Amino acid sequence: MRKYTTIEWEKSLVWLIPPLLRKKVHYDWLHTLLSPLKRIYKETLYKMQHTGQVIYLEKVLNETFNQSRSYNPNYSTREKKQNLLIYIGETIKPTAQHIYLHREYEEDGKIAPKVFLNNEIQSSEDFKPLYLIHQNDHKIKYADFRVFIPKSIHYIKSKFYDIVDFYKLAGKTYELIDYEYPTNIANANLFKRPTPTPIEFSKSAQNISEVKQIILE
Repeated sequence: MRKYTTIEWEKSLVWLIPPLLRKKVHYDWLHTLLSPLKRIYKETLYKMQHTGQVIYLEKVLNETFNQSRSYNPNYSTREKKQNLLIYIGETIKPTAQHIYLHREYEEDGKIAPKVFLNNEIQSSEDFKPLYLIHQNDHKIKYADFRVFIPKSIHYIKSKFYDIVDFYKLAGKTYELIDYEYPTNIANANLFKRPTPTPIEFSKSAQNISEVKQIILE
């Protein structure tokens, strides 16, 4: 079934040319003039079909800067690393945990919380290290998401920023992080033979039984 967004440019061009002027010279000339319009139409349609969602943004980045690899939206993060794909991950933001205020224990009759030393925390399984930060540390702006790029990809950062800025949601910030994955493991996963499904096993078993029946006959 033909999509409504598909335009048959050559056929439409022939239909729009008057019958008296349907010559090869006129057709070639108009077809040349139509080439920029076809390119703009494809680029605009491509942008309209992709949004700032993670699945679409990863697809656009891989199709633009990592064309040698096939992008599969069903891959997990580990599989994306193994296939050396560009993927988007969550950023690391410290979470604030309220402990207590000094004025809460200035009154008489209240006991301050127990203070655990560093060696006591490490030797105990019930307590995890708690790092104290200053209130000014929360003024630091952290990125909303991170874009992981394989080191094997050579790209122009300005073009990469332009594409991400075009598709991402307004007000969202991001950072680029280069990563590398062992080449031998990545190549082994690419040339790994897929495991046959139970349906394929049943078909092969059925073919073998048919061959045996023919030999016996």
